[in-house]
Amino acid sequence: MGNVPLNGEWRIDWENWNPKEDLANVDYTVVPGHWTNSKSERYPIGYATLSLTILLSENTKNLYLQNGITRNAFEILIENNSIYQSGTIGKSYSSEIPNLNIQTFALPDSKDQRIHLSLKISCFHYHVCGVATPYTLGSHIGINKLFLETLSRDLFVFASLLTLAFFHFVLYLFWRDEKTHIYFATVCFLAAVRLLSIGETRIIYNYLPAGIYETIVRINGITFVLLYLAFVLYVKEIYNSPKYNFIYRINYVIAFLLFFALPLDIIPFSKFLAAHLVLSLLGLLGLLYPIIHGVILKKPGSKFFLFSVIATMVLFSLDILTEFAKRGIPYLAQYGFLVFGLSQALFIAERMIENFRNKERLKQEKETAEAKVSFKTSFLSTMSHEIRTPMNGILGMTQILQQTELTEEQKEYLNLIKFSGDNLLLLVNDILDLTKLESGQFELHLEPISLQRLLYDCINIFKTQSDKNKLKIELEFVNEPPTFLVTDQRRFAQILTNLLSNAVKFTEEGSIFVIVESTPIDEKKIRLQISVKDTGIGIPEERMGNLFQPFSQVHSHLTEKTVGTGLGLAITKKLIEEMGGSISAQSIYGRGSNFTFQFEAEASFESSENDLISTPNELVKKTNWDSKLAEKYPLKILIADDDPINQKVSSLFLKKLGYSALQSENGEKTLDMIRTHLPDLVFLDIQMPDMDGITVTRFVRKSKTIPKQPVIVALTANVLEEEKQRCLSGGMDDFMTKPLLLHDLDFMIRKWAKNNLTPSNH
Repeated sequence: MGNVPLNGEWRIDWENWNPKEDLANVDYTVVPGHWTNSKSERYPIGYATLSLTILLSENTKNLYLQNGITRNAFEILIENNSIYQSGTIGKSYSSEIPNLNIQTFALPDSKDQRIHLSLKISCFHYHVCGVATPYTLGSHIGINKLFLETLSRDLFVFASLLTLAFFHFVLYLFWRDEKTHIYFATVCFLAAVRLLSIGETRIIYNYLPAGIYETIVRINGITFVLLYLAFVLYVKEIYNSPKYNFIYRINYVIAFLLFFALPLDIIPFSKFLAAHLVLSLLGLLGLLYPIIHGVILKKPGSKFFLFSVIATMVLFSLDILTEFAKRGIPYLAQYGFLVFGLSQALFIAERMIENFRNKERLKQEKETAEAKVSFKTSFLSTMSHEIRTPMNGILGMTQILQQTELTEEQKEYLNLIKFSGDNLLLLVNDILDLTKLESGQFELHLEPISLQRLLYDCINIFKTQSDKNKLKIELEFVNEPPTFLVTDQRRFAQILTNLLSNAVKFTEEGSIFVIVESTPIDEKKIRLQISVKDTGIGIPEERMGNLFQPFSQVHSHLTEKTVGTGLGLAITKKLIEEMGGSISAQSIYGRGSNFTFQFEAEASFESSENDLISTPNELVKKTNWDSKLAEKYPLKILIADDDPINQKVSSLFLKKLGYSALQSENGEKTLDMIRTHLPDLVFLDIQMPDMDGITVTRFVRKSKTIPKQPVIVALTANVLEEEKQRCLSGGMDDFMTKPLLLHDLDFMIRKWAKNNLTPSNH
């Protein structure tokens, strides 16, 4: 009529493999289950014979038997004749070779409608002994069908979990920021691996040699811990809040406890493993708190998550029942794995849909923000250009006017005009710098620089501007500095000059020390630390917190000498942080301040003959100009600018230097004058009505009718770094910003005249 599970009471003869037919002292045990006596008292580890008499109807033939999971080694006998043996039974730990195997085999035909079935079992390698799952009697077709159904369930769940693991691993490769995918893939993979050894058929044992049972038990324990940890990490990734950390830490501790038991003998280890399963289930109960809290907060997919965790807990409960062999169907636990996997897949799908919506919204918000930043940058660039153009006339004519005969009163008024113009120009420069840093458009341009040359140059600029009888500016090296440093020269100089400018501003007399110390990190990198220490007025303690805040001035109440934008230190701090460094300040009010910044960079201590260090005496004062410069460097100079005031300022500046300049007001005329007059040096405005300066430069560089290529210097009111790079890549040789100052013009002419006016881009 079908398959019959041989569940119920079996005769048990404890520590007796050859029992006699003595019905007076018969004891019984329940199969499946831990072997016990009639009083439900457990037998310890050892060996016993379990026997059963099966009554058959007439003419019953071709019966088959499928054994259940029997710990640890066993032998099946029919009418005291051995028909199957798994492992090697023994009467001690050393004589037993455990092996778990499920097989189907034919039973001999019965002559008296009875089958006397006996099991000789030895159990010395596990703390739970007996028969864990039913023995089944039936026809060949029925038994095979049962086995195939059981095997197919295992394989179906195994394949489903592996598919989920692979799918979410691939998702992780595409979205590395979504760690939930890799944790979930790990959980599914480990659950699939465990099915090989704890499933209904225990597939892996059919393909392993006898004698490695203990190893498999330990591996089962390790895979359980890894599965447990992966699951906790998975929950933490989804519900990652500091208020849940205590629960997660408890679960980590519980999981790692098993590793301390690994060196133990197999019996103590197996007992510890069973206790660990119970402890793990209690730990998982704690995980319900963040999950239920997520349901209350209506987080995406939280209900699916709660359902799957409950399924997981049922799974662990069945694992515990399996360990204690208390039920006949504990190995249906794999369905808990499957329910967990599918529920989590639905949870992740819902969460991904929500994430896609959020990302789309963030993308739109980002595009809106970028549009605003772009507009802001464009607006500031345009305003900078528009402000600088009239500033060129104001400051330029102020410089020219200062060279004329003036009364003392007129000189005072003129100095006030120049002071106000310089501060307005400083404000425009600082706002542009700060805006660029805050918008994330800042880029470092790394190059090898001569460290000592740069330090001397920066310090000497301030020496020439200060009264050396009142204020001393000194450079000190704690140890030998590197010859070359790979950094952004412009930004490094800006940081140092900002700090020196503040020190000079607030130190009317005394000393300013620039102290340089380099500390090797490895063969190539050093940590450079520079301190700017002054003996000035210092900073009140209550104002120290405002030092690096934009538009904040700690001495705004002082004289006009200390007037500024309040942006210098804010920009300095941001520049240093962009370079990967840090800055700090110490000050005693009335006694001075000490600003220290440090950063890491590649360095070299190798020098060459061409690497000459500047000294205070060798530095040409950039703030000076030479009225007889034209006699030293007789050049033909062309000024191309569409603004008549700028043309007037430029021509007057050149006249002061002894030059008579050629002038043009548009691109076409500039090209004609270059072809006709062949100037040595061209100062070319970028924005002109008919043809911009870069287009003019490209025509000049490509022209085959110009026998002598001039040096072309860009002249623009746009001070952004992108504009400079655009000019240089367009074929220009140098870059000057408006407003044009007389000493800057002197410096540029002197620079290219010394280089024999060889265009660098030609």
